[in-house]
Amino acid sequence: MSLKKGLEEMRDEFGEAIQKDLGKGKFYSYLTEVAFSQNEIQHCVDHLKTWMKREYVDTPLLVGPGSSYIDPEPLGVVLVLGTWNYPIGTALNPMISAMAAGNCILVKPADMCPNHSPVFAKLITKYLDPRFYKVIEGKLEVSRTLTTMRFDMIAFTGSTQTGKLVGKAAAANLVPVLLELGGKSPSIIDDSADAEYAAKKILCGKMPNLGQICIATDYIMCHESKYE
Repeated sequence: MSLKKGLEEMRDEFGEAIQKDLGKGKFYSYLTEVAFSQNEIQHCVDHLKTWMKREYVDTPLLVGPGSSYIDPEPLGVVLVLGTWNYPIGTALNPMISAMAAGNCILVKPADMCPNHSPVFAKLITKYLDPRFYKVIEGKLEVSRTLTTMRFDMIAFTGSTQTGKLVGKAAAANLVPVLLELGGKSPSIIDDSADAEYAAKKILCGKMPNLGQICIATDYIMCHESKYE
């Protein structure tokens, strides 16, 4: 909850930094990033006890008598790599999940947001325990070096092209990766659709952040009766 408090106390600093880097309005940054991450924190807090519960499972006859169960355990040290289009959320939200799972974390904010990066570093340093949570800033070379190191997991958000490089570097050390990549997102309009309403909804998904969002429609599959 200290992290949630920090986001609220630093919302103006984040708003100003992201406005300088990307031209986004402060309210948009708050709505789509700060508030979104605060909700993610609250969601983890509300459900953590349930997620931590031991799960009993059937014991195979060959290894009985006895009982079998699954205890959730942390993986260890997780590397989180954020990206520029939503610089708070793409770094912080995977970090929140890794924290809830009990891991230590090294997080690297987006290097293409030079004003945001030190503000993000301030948030992590000021509001989290530095024994378990670290932030490192730097350019592309830093990210490349980090992905070759023996972390217990790497979480990366970004382009498919870069995701392939991250996956390849991690594979050399058998490090599992969690990749949230931008792709080709279709919208499907079938013969039962209200074409005008569908067009408005597609634009609502396409236009936020000037289209720099992973769920933005890239192409449309349209029934011939709705083509015109």
